[in-house]
Amino acid sequence: MGIDYSFQLYVHRDHVVGFLAAVAALCDPHGDEQTTVIVPDGTVMRLPGSYGWKAGRTEVLTDVVADRYASSFDLSLCFPQDDRLRSYLDSAAADHRDVRCPWPDGTTRVRVALVYLGVSDGSSLLPEHWMFDFTPATSEQSRLFLTSPTIRQTFATLALNATSPLCLLDVEELFSIVVTGPRQQVSVQVPGPCLLWDRRAPKHQAYRELLARLSASAPSTRPKWIIGPGHPDYDTFIDDLVITQHC
Repeated sequence: MGIDYSFQLYVHRDHVVGFLAAVAALCDPHGDEQTTVIVPDGTVMRLPGSYGWKAGRTEVLTDVVADRYASSFDLSLCFPQDDRLRSYLDSAAADHRDVRCPWPDGTTRVRVALVYLGVSDGSSLLPEHWMFDFTPATSEQSRLFLTSPTIRQTFATLALNATSPLCLLDVEELFSIVVTGPRQQVSVQVPGPCLLWDRRAPKHQAYRELLARLSASAPSTRPKWIIGPGHPDYDTFIDDLVITQHC
């Protein structure tokens, strides 16, 4: 079994149009597959890529969210180069794989394909919000999601521009990394320092604690669900991430 790291962004239903437009703007502009998406307000959009491995379909997003066994959108996302992505590009070239993507601004981005985008109901944490889950197809790409500052910054920007109140990086451990909270970046450095979200937490309690930690005044109680440097579990988590990124 491989690893399946993912960025999880919570987006209000009213902001889905702008959010998906921003996602589409990150997709490979040279692809010839498209999926038609109908969003809650009736707007019809085109998302580059397929859905459930089939292109040319029309998907009603509310139906996708309601179906717990729904497929994912299959996307090719392109990111500006950083050291980790240049290493990935060189490794791919050595294996005779072309992951270069000429970008309209004249630069060459690095294409990560495939990235599966699942959409589910996030109202158990935030009413009227949907959770968009971006999961790359391979373990090598999952490590990029962890180690590339550009990729993490891209998802942080996506979240902030969509006024997403929460973006997490799930690394299949006891803790997820908090990338953004309401209207602010929390962790775009790799691998840290960062705040960690205990996945065992009752979601509402963890979110309230996160809001308290991000407020101007420091929380008066000992952290229980949102931890950072100085917590007994923090150093072990970071050390494990450092090992993972070099595997």
